[in-house]
Amino acid sequence: MEYIMNDVLSGAIVPVLLGLTPEASETAHRMYRQHGVLSHVFCDRIPLASRLSLCMKFHRVPATTGDVLLLQALSDFADQLGNADLILYLIPCNEHYTNLVWDHAEELERRFVIADRAEMDRVWFGAASAPLGEVTA
Repeated sequence: MEYIMNDVLSGAIVPVLLGLTPEASETAHRMYRQHGVLSHVFCDRIPLASRLSLCMKFHRVPATTGDVLLLQALSDFADQLGNADLILYLIPCNEHYTNLVWDHAEELERRFVIADRAEMDRVWFGAASAPLGEVTA
């Protein structure tokens, strides 16, 4: 496999996480442990403790700029990887980013595979938890 950007292998899946939440952090760690892949996290701030993580690479996009800049940053990220044989797997990690992704799904699906609702439930709540909107007895 060919190295791209020093941390992405050609032919690999590249998790792209939106938002720095506990769910995003756990997902990045799980992806690294199970598949040996580095997650790219797009967020508005990067706490010092998170900067030391070996399984996440951060892309800071200030929240004050609105959704347009985040969409541009995602587009630029996908363009940077060029025509490499990669699967860019987009996982929104909170409700705001979920709504953003669904609002711009047509544009984002040109470059990313977007996690479906069931996958987001697994990311946010773990495999044994109830999906969003369902209550367990």
